[in-house]
Amino acid sequence: MPVRTAAPPARDVVGLALEVLAAQGLSRPAAQAALVAMAKERGVTVGRCAALVVAAVDGRVG
Repeated sequence: MPVRTAAPPARDVVGLALEVLAAQGLSRPAAQAALVAMAKERGVTVGRCAALVVAAVDGRVG
């Protein structure tokens, strides 16, 4: 059974999500705009949306 670690602080999660989006070829401003747009579309905070992006890349569901 894998060991679960504590979730990183929200600002770290947003930074990680921005890195993920930048790895897809987006500039930093475009990555920030995309993250905000995704959050609005889903009706969640930017921090929560960033956590979902990071979790998806990390292979976790939630």
